[in-house]
Amino acid sequence: MDNIGISEEEKKAIKNREAVKKCMSNKDRLNVILPAGTIKRINDLGYAGNSFARELILAELEKIERIKK
Repeated sequence: MDNIGISEEEKKAIKNREAVKKCMSNKDRLNVILPAGTIKRINDLGYAGNSFARELILAELEKIERIKK
C-alpha cells in the first residue's frame, strides 16, 4: 500500500482497519435487534451485552447438538 502524502493519523486508521479485517476473517458476526430496555436488563445483571449473547448462543447450540446426536 502506498502511504505517500498520508498523515500519521490516517496511517494509524488504515493500520487499525487492516488489523480488524484480519481479526474478523475467522469470526462470524450477527446483529440482533432486541426490545428496548433489554441491554439495560443484561447490564443490570452484571453482564456485557455481547458476552451475554455469545455465552447463551454457544451453550444453546451445544445443548441442541447433543440432543440431535
